[in-house]
Amino acid sequence: MKIVFAISRLFLILCIWTVGYFFWFQQLTIALWSFNPLAKSHWEFIWREWQNGWVIQSFREWLFVIALFAMLPVWFTGWAILCTVPWTKWFKIILLFPIKLIKAKYIEKKKEKHAKKPKVTKKKSYKQTRPPAVRSGSGKIKQPEKEAEPEKQKSVEENRKSKPSQSEAHSKPKHESAPPKQTASKPVPSPTSRGDEGSVSGGSIMDILRSAGYRLISDTKIAGKKVDFIGVASDHILLCLVDSESGDWLADEERFNDEEPLWFSESNHRISPVRLILNAREALMPQLSGAARGLDVKPMVVIRQGTIINAEDMFEVWSGLSVEVCRFADGGPEEIIPLSNAIGRVNAPDEALYHDISGLLS
Repeated sequence: MKIVFAISRLFLILCIWTVGYFFWFQQLTIALWSFNPLAKSHWEFIWREWQNGWVIQSFREWLFVIALFAMLPVWFTGWAILCTVPWTKWFKIILLFPIKLIKAKYIEKKKEKHAKKPKVTKKKSYKQTRPPAVRSGSGKIKQPEKEAEPEKQKSVEENRKSKPSQSEAHSKPKHESAPPKQTASKPVPSPTSRGDEGSVSGGSIMDILRSAGYRLISDTKIAGKKVDFIGVASDHILLCLVDSESGDWLADEERFNDEEPLWFSESNHRISPVRLILNAREALMPQLSGAARGLDVKPMVVIRQGTIINAEDMFEVWSGLSVEVCRFADGGPEEIIPLSNAIGRVNAPDEALYHDISGLLS
């Protein structure tokens, strides 16, 4: 087949080159010497002149004779050169040039779009609305009664001077110096449990998942991708990835130039944790076997420290990807559902199902 293809290629080049070359040569000789090499009468005229003793004298006549003798060598040389040209490669370059030009412009626009996105991180509305005690609180409750204590003590001394009765004088200080209301005995909200989250006070992500009925497999990897918690229920598997990156982040779940989606901060960027947990789900589902075959795999990302500044715009995107994004501890903003509200009560798996899944991931 290769020989047939090579011969066909040579013959095709020969035909195209011959037609083009002789058309060009004909136009050249007609324009310079009014001689048509395809006309029989013109050749007969030259032959008669040659037999009658035509003598070449002028420079123009010498060029004409050289052109006639060089016609065939130039034709053969041009054919040989054209046979060495990789026409397939050049045809691809010429035909794909418009597509590559459009693609380059599209990539340039996408780069400009990604270059502009980090500038949006200057918006601090979610950070300003957080309770001040979450990040900078000391964990102690101020007692306003103590600030008014000097005034109370002063009033006690005035009462002592104005009332000579010893019993009344002693009763007043006891009333004024009584311990303040037991506001200091109220539980202080800790950085790991905020009241507005609805999470269990003093609890952890593991405690919340276990209290919901999941049997957990922690700190494991799926196809090289780390998953913090794998919750096994009777009818599904929960893949939970805890995002502990602090700071304000601009989420983006769109691929760019065959690269993974990125989240941007003011000075950095990283692969989207939503994409990481989706990749883990895609790697796990084909491996399920035995009692675990056919179980639904639900991905979840828990924002534990950072703030997603464009969370309101991403809810619809995350829902379309079938990924649950929730918050815990210092994660924000408040528009994201807390972990305790995102986790519903489930039925615990039987021993056979749990051992099948744990054995698969061990």
